[in-house]
Amino acid sequence: MLAVLFCAIETIILMLAYQQTVAHRRVSEQLSLVRQSTAMAWDIAAGQSPTVHADIIINPAVRDPRHRWLESALQGLAGGGTVHTLENVELVLTPLDNVAARRTLTELMARWNNFARLEVLDPGSASAARELATIAPILSELARLLATQHEEAVVLADRLTALAVITGLVAFVVMCAVFLRQTQRSERSGRLMRSMMNQIGAGVCILGSTDKIADANRAACRMLGRPRKALRGKRLEDILTEQEGVWTGERPDGMPLAIERIPGTIEGYKGPLRIVTLLDVTARHLTAECLQHLANHDALTSLPNRSFLEGHFKKELARSTAQGLALGVAVLDLDGFKPINDTYGHAIGDALLVQIAQRLSAALRNDDVIARVGGDEFVGVFPDINNRESLRFLGDRLLGVFAHPFQIQEHLIPMAGSIGLALAPEDGNDQDSLLRAADAAMYRAKQAGKRPALLTSIGNNGRAA
Repeated sequence: MLAVLFCAIETIILMLAYQQTVAHRRVSEQLSLVRQSTAMAWDIAAGQSPTVHADIIINPAVRDPRHRWLESALQGLAGGGTVHTLENVELVLTPLDNVAARRTLTELMARWNNFARLEVLDPGSASAARELATIAPILSELARLLATQHEEAVVLADRLTALAVITGLVAFVVMCAVFLRQTQRSERSGRLMRSMMNQIGAGVCILGSTDKIADANRAACRMLGRPRKALRGKRLEDILTEQEGVWTGERPDGMPLAIERIPGTIEGYKGPLRIVTLLDVTARHLTAECLQHLANHDALTSLPNRSFLEGHFKKELARSTAQGLALGVAVLDLDGFKPINDTYGHAIGDALLVQIAQRLSAALRNDDVIARVGGDEFVGVFPDINNRESLRFLGDRLLGVFAHPFQIQEHLIPMAGSIGLALAPEDGNDQDSLLRAADAAMYRAKQAGKRPALLTSIGNNGRAA
């Protein structure tokens, strides 16, 4: 509103200054013509030779051209119009608007008319000369009045121009002060908002129009593991990925992140601001994952346990049946594991089980699974087996983990195992029948007394294959 007021005042002053500039230019043209007319009148009255058209010999029967020019100049001053100066410069005049000047011009026109009438009746008479002699002083007076008017117009135009400059400077200073005050108020408001945001324990991010982060509080920076400068201009989707309503990702230091996002708005200095509140649920998320892992994995070896194996076995068996593929099953039992516990203690026995689990996991294909279902018993499920020879090859790889002894602390412990294999659907169409077939094959291998035990599997007829 203040800016509009200053602009209106500045516009009015500039318009007035322009009008005065036009006025003094107009008066300047009129004054120039009057001064030339005065000089011409004195020249005629003195009876001197013409100052213009010097090469023309005046014919007494023809009217003096000086009289014609002077008459046209007086008519232009009285009624306006186009007039040529003595230098043959074309002027477009407007009528005199000064009251005193018009009164003088009226008297001047009357004198000139008397002179023109006498000149017609009696050219060169004494009465015409006397009448002409009064015209030059009146023109001088008119020039003086116009000069005064011109000076006043110039002074007023200069004053209005100076006033416009001063008003513009004042407006500039005032607007700068207002802008500075608004900027300071905005900065104070921003500092206050940032201070309030930093006091909040939850992470808060202010979003721009393109969902990019415009600002973030300390909790959000700490939560995301990034400074404020690194977060500005980024989208949360560039840092986190949504998984079942929880946004997960990693901090730059590799620590996992799990965050819940709560959108909202707050009232800012310039209007509503879109914000996102971030709640750190990493601990809860990791706890849930950990509990899920513990529920499905063996606490000692981290291999899948019996609970996980049951669901996985059913899923793979159903998929293999639907796609017409073979499914391999292995039952592996450690030979002579109980004496290890009796000789070296349970701590050494547990460490041995961990190393065996690691070697077995390394011997599997990507989609294979081996689970620990008892103290020294393991069960493997091998999808997409081409034939029994492929299954026997996988069994050889598993037995190959016992080819070298295990280094447990200062003890070098040799171990062996017995494996029984079964192939679906040849050896069974369900989980129980396949496990029974593989278990029976494992006992047959164990009874053979070879270390490592000979691979074996059974068919539906119960004979060794």
